[in-house]
Amino acid sequence: MKEDSYVVVIGAANIDIGGTPTNPLIAADSNPGRISINYGGVARNIAHNLCQLGVPVKFVTAIGGDVLGEEMIRHCESIGMDTSCVLRVPDENSSMYLFINDDNGEMELAIDHMTICSKITPEYINSLKEIINGASAVVMDANTPAESFYALKKICKAPIYIDPVSTALARRVKPGLEGIDTIKPNRLEAEYLTGMTIKTEADYRAAASAIIDMGVRRVFMSMGPEGMIAADKNNMYIVGEYPTDVVCTTGAGDSAVAAIVWASTVIADDETLVTAAKAANVVASMTVSVKDTINEGISHQAALDAMLEGDMRVREL
Repeated sequence: MKEDSYVVVIGAANIDIGGTPTNPLIAADSNPGRISINYGGVARNIAHNLCQLGVPVKFVTAIGGDVLGEEMIRHCESIGMDTSCVLRVPDENSSMYLFINDDNGEMELAIDHMTICSKITPEYINSLKEIINGASAVVMDANTPAESFYALKKICKAPIYIDPVSTALARRVKPGLEGIDTIKPNRLEAEYLTGMTIKTEADYRAAASAIIDMGVRRVFMSMGPEGMIAADKNNMYIVGEYPTDVVCTTGAGDSAVAAIVWASTVIADDETLVTAAKAANVVASMTVSVKDTINEGISHQAALDAMLEGDMRVREL
């Protein structure tokens, strides 16, 4: 990555309110546990992790005219994020996300109030054309309106990375995947995108190939404890997981996307497909090892060291 290079990240920035019970959840009852308030949102989490990995970021999102939104943006600035492209909408509320985990840290249920994302309009995307086309890469999450995704595709000359976010939101990007540089769906999102049921390794391989056939240059897909499948038109690998003790899985996918962008733009070696998958496994493992959505211990050097020391088996398919 050149000295003046940067990555543009477009999408949601949320105030996250989450709860994890002390014991197994009991439905329709009050469950003792821990409640926390953090800053989240898929795009904001990706941008935060990129900053920690040493990648300069210009963040594009919308916030409301409330104290929590302004505090969130000040926090983004405190970690080095460029927020000059943030849109402020005084008569709206900032985005909020409420989730409940089970006692093992796995998400059970979530509610989002993210209507402000609709303010990231095609007109606003077009107004940032010069900034977008000066980037080494552009990352967009599917919380962004579909019409804004297509506006980005129309004007963007930089590689576009897409996070589908969920099966409900993946519909916004599914018809327009041709020409996208990189996508990182989870199993459920890949099932939606391909119409396949994914249970076995063969299913993962078929789904990865199907997404490549849609016109995407690269696909990275988590296989849970089996690691990550990484594919382009000519190559396909399974990169084994980086072992860790799981505390909370929230944010793991976001950090994996950031790691893929980091590996592809900063490391950018001759084995970028494998390197990016290794980076995604390492950084996601670091994320799930802590109770918060962001592991503040993630850094360029920490990730590099873990990639060099970790025994992640690589299998070419």
